[in-house]
Amino acid sequence: MRIFFIPILIGSFFSAAAQQRCSTIENPADNISPNNIQYKQQGATPEDIPVITIPVVVHILYNDNSDNISTEQVLSQIAALNKDFAALNDDINKVPAAFKPFIADTRIRFELARVDPEGRATNGIVRKKTYQSAWKQDDRMKFADSGGSDAWDSRYYLNIWVCRLGSGMLGYASFPGAAAEKDGVVIRSDIFGTINIEHTVYNKGRTATHEIGHWLNLKHLWGDKYCGDDEVEDTPPQSNYNSGCSSFPVIKPGSCNNSPHGDMFMNFMDFSDDACALMFTHGQAKRMRQLFSPSGHRRSILQSPALGAPWNLTEPVAAEAFRWQVYPNPAGNDVFLRDENGGLLLADEYVLFDINGRKLMQGRSANTIHTGKLPSGIYLLQVHTARGSATRKFVKR
Repeated sequence: MRIFFIPILIGSFFSAAAQQRCSTIENPADNISPNNIQYKQQGATPEDIPVITIPVVVHILYNDNSDNISTEQVLSQIAALNKDFAALNDDINKVPAAFKPFIADTRIRFELARVDPEGRATNGIVRKKTYQSAWKQDDRMKFADSGGSDAWDSRYYLNIWVCRLGSGMLGYASFPGAAAEKDGVVIRSDIFGTINIEHTVYNKGRTATHEIGHWLNLKHLWGDKYCGDDEVEDTPPQSNYNSGCSSFPVIKPGSCNNSPHGDMFMNFMDFSDDACALMFTHGQAKRMRQLFSPSGHRRSILQSPALGAPWNLTEPVAAEAFRWQVYPNPAGNDVFLRDENGGLLLADEYVLFDINGRKLMQGRSANTIHTGKLPSGIYLLQVHTARGSATRKFVKR
């Protein structure tokens, strides 16, 4: 997936740099374009359309407890998604009158998985402490080998990775057709959900709404190029993105939009602030739902066992212990990593903490760590290899 950076000048818990409202851009090889996109259903009765419920697994990756968000915060995000996708959000009345006829209940809903891929009961949340302090848009958070969390079978689950993102990114997503092990959505942990959110702009969970729109095959309204095409007939063309909170109508000089109503800046697939992102259209709803047709790319979600009853009542088999030791202990100027056979162990990555959990050192591809400058005391050494991760305590003389 190509990287698409759109700066929005706003402060952040993570960075004073500009925020990137969305780092997703269509990859033509990954995008599934349905036939017959033209769709106007303004007189349709939503109750005539069956509800599609998508099982969700949320992978929470945290280096410190500030990113280990609560279950209640996760549930608040699921609730916000269900309101947004049902056009039941509390602020839906802010849509200008000219665009109200286009507001759609997508008849798509979300629920945390109740059964994991092995058939055991789950609450749909995976928590993992990681040695990574922040992540890039390189999908490493999606693999346990790089400190992340492996995807659950993306044929049957929507995988959402919630983690600390660097470079001011808010989130990104994969379009239908992405590699199965990378298929899903990534959202920054400080803007996931609607409770315990300190961010003043992205506090209604609508980064997740926007990115899941991409996962369901929606493009940005401007098609990611000047006066581009989002392949949805009932969204007006626009020259570029809108940010902040605009006043109706937005009619830009030299724009491709000749309508007196201007841009549909309040659409979830624009870049407006959370307080001003309000709606999907009927055409967008149709495009998303076509993924679940008999030949649709996400049809398998409808056969997911994730919302049924668990059938595997056995306890999971514990992984073989990853055995290693710090030598010598107590330590002098250097410590060596030894495996269970007494040989040198090469760590893919190590992180050294003091007894209070403050990170002091970090390195890669090492079997020897210089500790000469450390004051006397007790330390924790966390080691990551292809065989697993483990922590050992040692004393510095």
